[in-house]
Amino acid sequence: GIRAHSAHPPHAARRISMRFAMSVLRPFALLLGVVFSALVVAAPVDELDARWQGLKAFEGQFTQTQRDHDGTVLSEGTGTLALARPGKFYWAYTSPYVQTIVANGQTVWVHDPDLKQVTRRPAEAALAGTPASLLASGDSLGKGFDVLALPPTDESPKGAQGWRLTPQTADSEFDRIDVWLRGSVPVLLTFSDPLGGTTDVRFDDIKINPRFARDRFEFTPPRGHTVIGEN
Repeated sequence: GIRAHSAHPPHAARRISMRFAMSVLRPFALLLGVVFSALVVAAPVDELDARWQGLKAFEGQFTQTQRDHDGTVLSEGTGTLALARPGKFYWAYTSPYVQTIVANGQTVWVHDPDLKQVTRRPAEAALAGTPASLLASGDSLGKGFDVLALPPTDESPKGAQGWRLTPQTADSEFDRIDVWLRGSVPVLLTFSDPLGGTTDVRFDDIKINPRFARDRFEFTPPRGHTVIGEN
């Protein structure tokens, strides 16, 4: 979740923030699944093994930018992330303000420290109706997407290879997801919505297969915070 452009009043920015946080929650939860499945569909087994076999997790920094249909920036933020299959992630915004989204595979928490508020939902309910549900079952996302290789352009990441994932159903939250990898490392994801808006997520300083502490993907609401939602 990221605040809207400063032209919005603070309360409107907060509404946009929470809505945006929950909307991007699903694609980030399935980030590794998207990357792996794109490779499964687009590459032969030998290339697949060479590029991503053994890639179980990663962590690094991100820059996230949301634009409307005409390219106007609606929100922008930066932070750190950690992901591990299946369905575990830690997504922490550090600017323009602090917000953390944590999922352990069963529960999703959204923590807004400035509001002293935590939103908690079962992961299955939070991700219902999205391709993320395929992560838990182990199915390939290729079963739900048409996948095409993308040619490099002047605007694509240098040295990266891209794939376009187009949902096979009309009720998907996104029209397409463009995935760009440099080797086996994710560089850029672009989510395009039915209204013509886009969300770009660029990754930097990625570490492959780090060792995470056991509690890396757990969250305990701080004392004095209001907890909203289900167990």
